[in-house]
Amino acid sequence: MPTKRDTYQIITDTILGALENCGPCERPWGGPSLTMPVNAVSGHEYRGTNVVMLWIAAREAGYLQNAWATFKQWSEKGATVRKGEKGTPVIWFQMLERKETDDASTDGEGRRIPCARLSWVFNAAQVDGYQPEQVRMPQDNQVSPIAQADTLIAASRARITHEGAQAFYRPITDDIVLPPQHLFTGTSTSSATEAYYGVALHELTHWTAPRLQREFGKRFGDAAYAAEELVAELGAALLCAKLGIEAEPRADHAKYLASWIKILKGDRRAFITAASKASEASDYLLALEGRDARAAA
Repeated sequence: MPTKRDTYQIITDTILGALENCGPCERPWGGPSLTMPVNAVSGHEYRGTNVVMLWIAAREAGYLQNAWATFKQWSEKGATVRKGEKGTPVIWFQMLERKETDDASTDGEGRRIPCARLSWVFNAAQVDGYQPEQVRMPQDNQVSPIAQADTLIAASRARITHEGAQAFYRPITDDIVLPPQHLFTGTSTSSATEAYYGVALHELTHWTAPRLQREFGKRFGDAAYAAEELVAELGAALLCAKLGIEAEPRADHAKYLASWIKILKGDRRAFITAASKASEASDYLLALEGRDARAAA
């Protein structure tokens, strides 16, 4: 009969085997294709290094729009950069007059030399009061409402915003950001509906962390962050199963978890602990739904 130590190791090895043999993670929603970043005031396209800088910033933040401007330029357009937003540096060159002199004379011919300068620009998604002329977005919403899931999400009373092209729970402001439903396209193993609710329930599981005194990692990739991601993905799988969204965990659940193999290799109890925490989070959210049902009765 296996010892307690053996049991932990057997479970961990089984999970690791599944993770190490799966493919890359599939993102279940669409986003903007690379478009040339433009200045919101002049309409001119950025050039050179600035194009790459703004592409990287847009990708990392999930910005859907390609319009950028400085704080002053947005103000001139009647828009306001939101407090706390960070700008992206762009380089530009100012031509300076430089007088050349020789020993024989104090007068000399001037010449223009380029002097590099930096400005900080903000994307249209970082400001209030700006209405783009045209926003290119998918028109079809392939997500079909699932009443049970919508009821559970509403019962949590979590603040959820649908914007951008990234999904995350923000501990500082205690809110959830999801891509708009119409961006969800699904994956090779899930429909758009399954993908949307799977992602929403993943982030909602993160939302339970401070309410259940569960440590939330502060730095992407550290051990606490990895453990929390494991809890969130397992929690989403449990809730999807309980709500009838899907009968069993999908292959792309494992693909997502493949990025977090390290923590399992370093701690044979990690998966069992994460599963316990995920069950606790699932029960907590289902209890909130029951609370609202009792209050309405």
